Amino acid sequence: MQEKDKTVIVPPSGAGGAAADDKTRFAQDGLRVTLLNDGAQLGEPHFFPDSFRAGRAADNDIAIPLTIVSRLHLEVKRQADGWWLYDRSANGVYINGQRVGQQLRLELPALLQLGDSACFLRLEAPATPGSVPPPKPTVQPPGRATATAPTTKLGSARTAPSRKGNTTSAEKLSREQLRERLLAESAAQDAGEYTLMVRALIHEDRSKRRRSYRKIIWGTAALLVLAIGLLIYQHQMLSNAHQLAIAMFYDIKTLDVNLSQAEVRLEDHMAILETAIQETRGEKLIAERAKLEEERLRLAKEREKLNNMRVKYQQYVQEANSLKLRFPGKKSYEEQLILKVARHFGESELEAPPEFVKEVRRYIGYWQNSPRFINAMQRMETNGYAPVILGALQKENLPVGFMYLPLQESNYNSQAIGPQTRYGIAKGAWQFLASTGQEYGLKPGPRAGSREYDPLDQRFDFNKATVAGAKYLKHIYSTEAQASGLLVMAGYNYGHNRVKGLIKKMPDNPRERNFWKFIQRYKIPQETYDYVFYIVAAAVISEDPKHFGFKFKPPIE
Repeated sequence: MQEKDKTVIVPPSGAGGAAADDKTRFAQDGLRVTLLNDGAQLGEPHFFPDSFRAGRAADNDIAIPLTIVSRLHLEVKRQADGWWLYDRSANGVYINGQRVGQQLRLELPALLQLGDSACFLRLEAPATPGSVPPPKPTVQPPGRATATAPTTKLGSARTAPSRKGNTTSAEKLSREQLRERLLAESAAQDAGEYTLMVRALIHEDRSKRRRSYRKIIWGTAALLVLAIGLLIYQHQMLSNAHQLAIAMFYDIKTLDVNLSQAEVRLEDHMAILETAIQETRGEKLIAERAKLEEERLRLAKEREKLNNMRVKYQQYVQEANSLKLRFPGKKSYEEQLILKVARHFGESELEAPPEFVKEVRRYIGYWQNSPRFINAMQRMETNGYAPVILGALQKENLPVGFMYLPLQESNYNSQAIGPQTRYGIAKGAWQFLASTGQEYGLKPGPRAGSREYDPLDQRFDFNKATVAGAKYLKHIYSTEAQASGLLVMAGYNYGHNRVKGLIKKMPDNPRERNFWKFIQRYKIPQETYDYVFYIVAAAVISEDPKHFGFKFKPPIE
C-alpha cells in the first residue's frame, strides 16, 4: 500500500556526466513499518501516510497470525504533534521492556513488542541518503530490559531504569497479576485468546496430574489391600498349620504312651518268665517266652513307625514355621535350639509358654558363670560315662536328653552321697534311695543307713545304677507323666509318690497332662523348678557348646 508516493528524480549535474555518477534519491512522506520475528525481518516494509492497525485479524493493515497477538492489538495514528500509539490488546505493547499505557506519543525510531513474544514492529521515518539503519531487536520478556535492547526515547519519565540487583515491586506485581490471571478458577472477562489458551493448557495439565495421582493412589491402595489380604491369608494358613501340627504331636504322644506301657508290661512279664524258666524249665514256659519274643518284635516295628511319624512331624513343623517372618541372628538360633530340645523331651514347642525360652536362657547363663558344668562334663568324658547312659536310654526308648539328669543329681560322681532325710540317704550318680534302687534291681549294701561309701552297695556301680535309672525314668514316662519329659524330671526330683498325687488330679491324656499345664496348676518347690531348667539348659548347651562358649565335644553326635 503506497498512497501519496512522492518520488523526486534529481537529473544529472551536467550533460557530460558519466552514468556512474547518476544517483536517484527517494523521499516519502509517512511512516515505514517493518515486521520482525526473532530479530528477522518478515516480508517487505510497509509505508503508511496517516495511520495503520496491527493485530491477528485478517482485516488489519498488518495481519500477524500469532495467538498471543489480540485480534486488534494496536493502532498508530498521525496527529498534529506527531505519531501516537493506541494499545487495544489484552497482552500489552512494550517498549524497552516496559508496558506502555493506553496511548503514547511516539518518538521515532521506535521498536514495539507485541505482548510477551518475539514479534516486534519497527517504526521509523522513511530512509534518507546516508542514514544508518537501526539495529535489529533483541527479544526480551516484558519488564526485563537489557543493555542490548534498542533505546527508543520515551521522554524523561519513561527512560528505562538500570536493572541491577533485585527486581522492582512493579515486576513482582506483574508476576502476581499474571499468576492470578492464569491460575484462577475462572477466566477474567477481558482475557485474550492467548491467555485463554494458556489457561486451558494449565488446567488440562492439572487434570492429567490429578488423574495420574488418582491412579497412583488407587494403585497403592490396591497393593496395600493385596498385602493385607496376603498377611491375613498367611496368618490363617499358619494358624491352621499350627493346629494341625499340635493335633499330630499329641497323636504321636498318645501312641508313644501306649507303646511305652506295652513295652514296660512286656519287660515285666519277660523278667518273671525268665525267673520261672530258670526254676522249672517247663516247656509251656519256654513256648510262652517265644510268644513274648514275637510281641517284642512287633513292638519294635511299631516303635520304628512311631519314629518315622516323629520325623514327618518335624518336617511339617519346619514347613509351617517357614511361613513365619524370621530374622536370622543369635537370638533366633538359640530359640530354635531351645524349642528343639523341648520337642525331644516330649513337649510341644508350638505350645511352649512365651517365658519358657527366656527362662532357659537365664539358666544357660548360670551354667556359663559356674565351673560346675564344665567340670562335670570333663568327668563324664574322662570316665566314659556318655556311651553307658546313651545305651541305657536308647534301650528304653527314652529321650537322650535325660543323660544330663545325673549331672544335676551328682555331677556324674558315682560315689556321691546325699544328706540324711526321713526317706533315707540317696547314693550314687543317680542318687537312688535304698528302697527305690532295690525296686529297680539295685542291692543296697550293709552301710545303706549311714553317710559313707560302701563298695557292696550297687547304687555306687555306675553301670548298674544307670540301667536302673533308665528303667525308673521309663516307668514315670509311661504312666503318670504321659510321655512329658519335663514332667518326668520333676517327678524324679520331687519324689515319685509325692508327684503322683498331683499328676493324677490332671486329665489323663498327653494334651492336658504335661509340664506346661503342671506348673500352671501347681506350685512346685523352687528346688524342683531349678532342677528341671538346669537339665534343659545343659541339653541346649550340648547341642552347640562352641556357640555358648564351651570347648567340650558334644556327647550326642
